[in-house]
Amino acid sequence: MIGQMDQRITLQRYAETADGAGGVTQTWTDLADNPSVWASVKAKAGREAMDAGRVNAAYVVVFTIRNRSDLSEMDRILWNGEYYNIRGILRTGGRDLRLAIEAERGVAS
Repeated sequence: MIGQMDQRITLQRYAETADGAGGVTQTWTDLADNPSVWASVKAKAGREAMDAGRVNAAYVVVFTIRNRSDLSEMDRILWNGEYYNIRGILRTGGRDLRLAIEAERGVAS
């Protein structure tokens, strides 16, 4: 599995900060600890749907990375210039724990 982790991904977290005028600024920032990691990437599914007269395409992939405890379904992944919303995280691998992260591109978070 380690040899198959040949893609570099960046893990990001959503944050809101006060804008000084009573509102908030919504941003995505890289995770504070080791945001750029090696992963294997496998396509899982894709679909298209019509919405208000235009075609919307969604694409689901599974990213597998080494185990870490600071990642949640509220985070996202940046890979090859595209953003993927994390839909589920599964810990696998017994002693050598890995995370299998199901993420979707082309849909709102």
